[in-house]
Amino acid sequence: MINIVAKIIPKAALFDDCKGRLQGILAATRAEPGCNRFELFASKEQRCLFLVEQFESQAALDEHYAQPYTKAVFAFYENALAEPVEVEKVEEL
Repeated sequence: MINIVAKIIPKAALFDDCKGRLQGILAATRAEPGCNRFELFASKEQRCLFLVEQFESQAALDEHYAQPYTKAVFAFYENALAEPVEVEKVEEL
């Protein structure tokens, strides 16, 4: 099992666009084989977005990253983010 928390900090002017793009891939990602959890959260001040993800295996995660909709979000990130995405693989306690 792979658990991920990704912290995404868009440029202020692009926050809503980034949020919308991520909301647009939630259903498709959740329908992927091997995806157990894919949830989007925003900080109270609407500055940061957080993805909480759980995939069955590295192969399932790799398949998610290979999807056209995921690649489109990553391409958007290239000019939309204030900082690089922070990805933490975490373990359940």
